[in-house]
Amino acid sequence: MANLPEITGPASHGLANYPPGATFGPRQMRDWEFVWIVEGDAEFTQDDHVYAAPEGSIVLCRPGVTDAFTWDRNRRTRHAFFHFDLRSIPNEWGNPEDWPVVADRLEGDVLVPMFQHLLTWGRRGDAEMLRQTIATMLRIFIIGERATFDLPPDVQPDPVDRAIAYLHKTLEADPATAITLEDLADVACVTPEHLCRVFKRALKFSPMECVRLARLDRSVVLLSRSNFSVGQVAEMCGFASQFHFARRFKAVFGDTPTAIRARIREGATPPLPRLLRNGRR
Repeated sequence: MANLPEITGPASHGLANYPPGATFGPRQMRDWEFVWIVEGDAEFTQDDHVYAAPEGSIVLCRPGVTDAFTWDRNRRTRHAFFHFDLRSIPNEWGNPEDWPVVADRLEGDVLVPMFQHLLTWGRRGDAEMLRQTIATMLRIFIIGERATFDLPPDVQPDPVDRAIAYLHKTLEADPATAITLEDLADVACVTPEHLCRVFKRALKFSPMECVRLARLDRSVVLLSRSNFSVGQVAEMCGFASQFHFARRFKAVFGDTPTAIRARIREGATPPLPRLLRNGRR
């Protein structure tokens, strides 16, 4: 695992607006600076090398060089910035002269919310947290691991989706309601045999195993957040008897309902829902 450098800062930081065609520099850099081009396009010159810095990009300015910005010629340019110093650089980070200069705009760029965080807390936030944020930003900028993405929905075959939706809706209305394989097959618009096949492929459980797991998941909530007796919980969740409930419960969660409830009341975390633990709904 790479070490983080020792950071001082952020020093000066803020937002700046420029009219069309404005310039900034040349200047001789004495410290490090991150610049986020929030609005408009720019050109960044560093020791006679010219880099495009389009809207949304992030520029790393380093000390010991002469740099300059030419802002958008056709519209307002707005950028955010903060300065910082590096007191040490881990050996595995390589030569700063080889580091990237401009990181182009990227959807879901993790550096953007980190930049916003620094602008918000730069004058009044926890100093050590701010230094670590800058160090982490710099590392991400150097190695390029900036992308994030929304977690995709868990897509199931249509018959499974329809059956699971019916299962949850039914148990939400009355957890004790009887649900048969034929009920699930009817709402899924397939035969019971086909439904069993697609459930096994998609969820690794049969339809009726999913019904039992959904009932057990609901029983954990009642054990954790109510004063109902174990027998009452068993009845309310649709189990034929307290004995049958306790046996099923222990097989899934590894201990009896009474023991699990006692641990929860002493501060333990309730068991993870069994269907969720298998990466599904």
